[in-house]
Amino acid sequence: MSTQLSAIGLKVLVVLRTDAQRLFERIKYRQAEYLHHFSSKRTREHFSQIFWNRYQDATLSDLKELSEEILSGFDTFYSKVDDLKWYLSITEDMPAKVHDVVVHSVHEIEEAYNLLQFYIGVDLGTIDKKTQADDED
Repeated sequence: MSTQLSAIGLKVLVVLRTDAQRLFERIKYRQAEYLHHFSSKRTREHFSQIFWNRYQDATLSDLKELSEEILSGFDTFYSKVDDLKWYLSITEDMPAKVHDVVVHSVHEIEEAYNLLQFYIGVDLGTIDKKTQADDED
């Protein structure tokens, strides 16, 4: 991975990293609230606030500054988020089933988020890839 980010690339990376963090926090830590609201009122209006993110507005010129690993990490993370958003927007499942699907999806999103944060940390030089690999052995 490249550790030589341009000034623009660094800014884009920090903005998108923060965006992913805030999105993940809303999905994970507000889960009980948005599921209760969904099951009690059967409305989907609040999901636009939960799933709002800056990544969807990123341009190709912004993204070309980032490494392939980070782009892949963002794609995986935001694809899993989009899968959950889509499910919640179309489901006719009962609340207990919705809860189970959301719990499973949040777990998958968390794994993708952790991998993305690892890639970003390596690119920023805050995580040593070799040390991390040694720690996992």
